[in-house]
Amino acid sequence: MKLQAAAKASKWFVYQKIVIVFIAFLIPLISMNIWVNYKGMSLTKKSILDSSLAGASFYSKQLDKEMYFIRNLQLQFLNDKDLQKLSFRGSMLENYEEVQLIEQVRDRLTTLMVSSDFVVNTGVYVNAVDKTISTLTGVTNTPNTEYGLISKLMSTSPKPSIYRSGDRIFFIETENNGGVISYIEISKFKLLEALTQIARLSEESEVLLGNREEGPILSTAVNHQDTSAFLGLIDESSNNTDISRIQKFNGTSYFIIQNNVSSLDLSLIMYVNQNEITRPLSLFITWFYALFVIAIIVMILYSFSLNVLIHRPLSKLVKAFHMIETDNLNIMIESKTKDEFHYLFHSFNRMASKLKHSIEENYEQKITLQHSQLKQLQSQINPHFLYNSFFNIYMMCKVGDSESAAELSQKLSSYYQYITRSGSDEVPLYKEYRHALDYCEIQCIRFANRIRYEYEEIPDTTHVISVPRLMIQPIVENVFEHAFEDGTEEGIVYMTTHCQEGFVRITVEDNGNLLTDQAIDLLRKKLAMDSKQTEKTGLINVNNRLQLKYGKGSGLFVSRSTYGGLKVDLVIMYDNKEE
Repeated sequence: MKLQAAAKASKWFVYQKIVIVFIAFLIPLISMNIWVNYKGMSLTKKSILDSSLAGASFYSKQLDKEMYFIRNLQLQFLNDKDLQKLSFRGSMLENYEEVQLIEQVRDRLTTLMVSSDFVVNTGVYVNAVDKTISTLTGVTNTPNTEYGLISKLMSTSPKPSIYRSGDRIFFIETENNGGVISYIEISKFKLLEALTQIARLSEESEVLLGNREEGPILSTAVNHQDTSAFLGLIDESSNNTDISRIQKFNGTSYFIIQNNVSSLDLSLIMYVNQNEITRPLSLFITWFYALFVIAIIVMILYSFSLNVLIHRPLSKLVKAFHMIETDNLNIMIESKTKDEFHYLFHSFNRMASKLKHSIEENYEQKITLQHSQLKQLQSQINPHFLYNSFFNIYMMCKVGDSESAAELSQKLSSYYQYITRSGSDEVPLYKEYRHALDYCEIQCIRFANRIRYEYEEIPDTTHVISVPRLMIQPIVENVFEHAFEDGTEEGIVYMTTHCQEGFVRITVEDNGNLLTDQAIDLLRKKLAMDSKQTEKTGLINVNNRLQLKYGKGSGLFVSRSTYGGLKVDLVIMYDNKEE
């Protein structure tokens, strides 16, 4: 089964993607919470304002009705027949009848006063008898203090809806061209109590009664300077009896309710700081911000926990795989937890251990194979070559050529000592090259009449290069066995070298004419085959050992020589070995 990977690598870590997805889901919830919160606050605020408006409107109408009631009673009193009779016939009445009418008028005044809690005094001035009749001072001849106050108030122009003298408030009406003056004193305390009752509808609210011309009549506020300013906000052009709006004053937003008290020709204004209205909601705002901060903290803690629980173990695992890619197998991942990552780390450690063990086994198998191949080459000593060499020595001795016999014996001894001794499997390159030259020398002594060789000295820079033994000699041996086997006259072997940094090439060529192009192509294909082929002798063996030791680019490469025979290039890329 194949596992498909992502088509394009992402620069984001897994835990970052999870956090982003979490935030992406959380943001709509937070946004909806903000919207619901502010929507709820707006509805609650509107409900509070509507409640305050309804309450203020109700109490102002009640006050207006009460004042209308008092004024209507006052107007009815002016039309009272006893008062009218006293006013028109006062100077013509006998003493008894006058006293009787005055008492009847006084009773009506008493009835008028007890008709409302707002009335503290009722009175009437009758010009015909030159007396004031009052529920407070009784029947008094004029001039007197009460009449002096009323007459002074009557001189006010233009005529107000209510009359004020200090803290005293009066309703004054006249009849019969000033022959009868009815006055009712309204309790300022009771009026202020009514305004205070309206102000209680909302905490920190204030109520005032007045208009722009007369200024504030009554107010629940301590600072009367502000009340005068709020009177300037009265909308006298509106016919609506209930007006509410939010307006800024001295940098503060106020909720203002205006109700017209038509019986007094005044406006009742209730104003409250908007922040005071929403103060009960401040607790919810505080909780909202607290929950918002908690949500931020949760996101941070969630991100941190993902980093600790997922990102760090994954990063540790990724780093371990990167080290594996650099061929560093001496790595173990420690796990302090017992979760899924513990299983992954344990499996990774087992995989790395098995991989290291497999590589070591494979390397040992390759080394063993090299040893066996070398032993196999050493065991492949051609007995005919040995027999023929001894026969050549015998014939040289018979003909008395002792120097040639001695030289061939010495070369033969050196040759067999090199290939049969046990020791290091690797030798310096220059010794391997010298061994191949010894082989050529032996062959040229044996076939002195028809074979010779030409060579270049190997550079001193190759003295530091070590190679497996028996790398060059099998190439030269192949030339003598196959290129000159038909007794070719003037057979020549050419050996040249080319060295540069990290690269050595040794070329062996001959001028034989037995090798066909098809044979060269066949040999080239065999050399290009996988190193696991079964043939382990001759040129194939040398090629496999070079590739095994020095890697890609190294080995044997055959072609047609410019001299007519076979050209074999032995290439060593010793930089690959160092890497």
